[in-house]
Amino acid sequence: MEKKPSKMMQHYLITKENNKDVILFYRLGDFYEMFYEDAILCSKILDLTLTSKACGLDEKAPMCGIPAKACDLYLKRLLSMGYKVGICEQLTEPSKNSKEIIERDVIRIVTPGTVMEEEILEEKKNNFICCIYYSKEYYIAFSDISTGEFYITKEATLQKLNDFLIMINPAEIICNNEMKLESLNLNKITLSSLPEFYAFDEFNLKNSEELFYNQFKTNNYKIFEITNNNELIVVGGLLAYLLKTQKRNLTHINTIKYYYSKDYMYLDVNTRKNLELTSQGREGKKRGSLLWLLDKTNTAMGGRTLRNFVEQPLKNSVKINQRLDAVEELYNNLIKREEIIEILKQIHDTERLSSKISYGSISPRECVSIKNSLKLFPVLKELLSSFKSELLQEIREKIDDFSDVTNLLESALKEDTETNNYKDGDYIKFGYDSQLDDFVNASKNGKQWINNLAEVEREETGIKGLKIEYNRVFGYYIEVTNSQKDLVPMRYIRKQTLTNAERYYTEELKSLEEKVLGCEEKALKREIELFTNIREELKKNVTKLQLSSRYVGLLDAIISLSEVASENNYVKPTINENIKHIKIIDGRHPVVESLLNKGEFIANDTYLNEDSDRTMIITGPNMAGKSTYMRQVALITLLAHIGSFVPAKLAEISLTDRIFTRIGASDDLIYGQSTFMVEMTEVATILANATNQSLILLDEVGRGTATFDGLSIAWSVMEYLSNNIKAKTLFSTHYHELTELEGKLDGVKNYRITVKEFNGSIIFLRKIARGGANKSFGIEVAKLAGLPKELIEKSKIILSELESKDLLKENIDVNQVSGQAKQIISMLKDIDLNSITPLEALSILSTLKDKL
Repeated sequence: MEKKPSKMMQHYLITKENNKDVILFYRLGDFYEMFYEDAILCSKILDLTLTSKACGLDEKAPMCGIPAKACDLYLKRLLSMGYKVGICEQLTEPSKNSKEIIERDVIRIVTPGTVMEEEILEEKKNNFICCIYYSKEYYIAFSDISTGEFYITKEATLQKLNDFLIMINPAEIICNNEMKLESLNLNKITLSSLPEFYAFDEFNLKNSEELFYNQFKTNNYKIFEITNNNELIVVGGLLAYLLKTQKRNLTHINTIKYYYSKDYMYLDVNTRKNLELTSQGREGKKRGSLLWLLDKTNTAMGGRTLRNFVEQPLKNSVKINQRLDAVEELYNNLIKREEIIEILKQIHDTERLSSKISYGSISPRECVSIKNSLKLFPVLKELLSSFKSELLQEIREKIDDFSDVTNLLESALKEDTETNNYKDGDYIKFGYDSQLDDFVNASKNGKQWINNLAEVEREETGIKGLKIEYNRVFGYYIEVTNSQKDLVPMRYIRKQTLTNAERYYTEELKSLEEKVLGCEEKALKREIELFTNIREELKKNVTKLQLSSRYVGLLDAIISLSEVASENNYVKPTINENIKHIKIIDGRHPVVESLLNKGEFIANDTYLNEDSDRTMIITGPNMAGKSTYMRQVALITLLAHIGSFVPAKLAEISLTDRIFTRIGASDDLIYGQSTFMVEMTEVATILANATNQSLILLDEVGRGTATFDGLSIAWSVMEYLSNNIKAKTLFSTHYHELTELEGKLDGVKNYRITVKEFNGSIIFLRKIARGGANKSFGIEVAKLAGLPKELIEKSKIILSELESKDLLKENIDVNQVSGQAKQIISMLKDIDLNSITPLEALSILSTLKDKL
């Protein structure tokens, strides 16, 4: 007879078949077990012991397991590696009949983008899941289910989609099949590590309309600014995926916000990386980034809001100045600011806790955290009442009153409860519910009640040997020996006859028995009922709580900016549509300054306008501070656009649509792109997308190829920027020949980072001044780095020889050079630099290089 798997294993195999693409955590008692391929995989990646379990077949099933209480720890590790985990729970209690199978089912699939566990989430960072529907354009819906946020937008090109994804940094990406194919092309242009694109089939208009209505209780899509079917389809696709994985109603997702790119300064991936906005260096750590400097928030909501400020600088001058006015008012009121900070320190992450209310996973301990936080909201409102700025007034109005909620939780829950699982009990206050009080009293005092009753009965009957005892079959009973049964009163009812005694019960004992027996179970059941009712009351306040929490986060972010401004002596910038220039007096690099001793950083001025001072060509040696200076101009501009004070004595900043950076050198070995090819691609992107309202930072353009090639490209790029784009530009270079462009191109001015030559070496003064450097001081820098003395001396000799033969010197005699060189010089002279495009320049350079 053919063997079959055991009933439990049959259920496991069916459940696994229905959830093929997840690791299945199968609940058995106090453990989650994994079997077969899941067990083999998890034993390796989680370092678990691989065992086996009898399953009804000849061969045992490979098995490994984890304690249920340690689930979050292992979940975090699996999610960080991109795996999905199905949680298969026991839905019924174990039966006394061991042959009965406990009912189990997958209650939720946990994926990297659908995490709700606070131990796994980064508290000051959103955890977005992103859905992309490709149909000529890229339609995007993204949500953080831990906060209830849900957004929609679209991008026209793959490059812009890439930049957008880098900005929101999704933990998970789902898409239609067409986008899955497009992602292969996306991988060729992205400079960051995006999650793998997961193809999801449920994209159709009919289903989306139904899902939309069920979620948002309306078919009026226009109220969410949805204007076409593709936008509706991508919303429906994301909702379908969330419902499929979470297997519950996500009522805390109750609105959609349309993300308009035009409302924000556009920052591509290179700019974000080069300016180190949210992470620093190759390790990607927060320390050393702009966000690290600015983040003095005291709540998780504030931390997430401030990160959004940095990642999404505003372009709307009204909103920018609303933030600036609020920062200024808090900056000028130290006492109130410190009082608000002390309150904020005590407020928990009510935004994510509100989501857990709707999710049905809120615990009694977290409810106490909500109560203690909400009790502070009126205090915040009172502290804000004396402020006049428009944004602070709005925040005060939007933080709601939750006295009904706090009163409910205050009366119902024990203040010191540490209960994370509401099924554990012992969290409802005594006096909140009379029925529960009776059960609790019976549980705590039942034995004493029985002993007291026995003492009373002995006194009333005179039966000195009377005992009240208990067994599982008969419950509580009064036992009287045969020698004393003549004293038994008429009110005793016989229950059982023994050889040497009689057993009885009374109506009083029966009533007491009903109270005592099962009182703990009844108390727990009643507590669960009461907590379920409390949770339902809390659900009625979720939308209001979400909104208030976000405004608390906004206040915290504004407070953080005012604290940083106060501590670092920042000033309020002037920024509006009437300002057409960038004027900075004594500007400093915010992060570099913070890492130096006070007073060590050398401040510098900047002036860029739309006319005579549009472009700064900056020359000077390596390590002198060219890149730091350029970055500080960009960061001061960006800080002004997020509504922050800036590190300067004075700052007047024109509204800027984009900041572009081309800084540093890197190979893209995976896709076969050299340092120079990467550099040229980045330059081409800038030239294709910059406008006259952009700020461009170009550092050492052309250094990735031969000297003449690179100089020619740099020259051509400068001409193209000056003649065609007219953007405010900072251009640092070692080609001091480019200083000749001042006077030849409109708006170009030469600047240099000053150094002092002393005893054959140099001292970096780190001060910028008008005029160009006449040498690059490369050998002097090499000397400072510690290269051998004889190498330095030889370098000087070689440099002298090369400079004497420089074909680009104006006094060169063409008749003295070779015929091939004459052809090259002739070709260069024939080029019309005013009309040539970057692509044509690259083609000509390729031809010239072949002739060398």
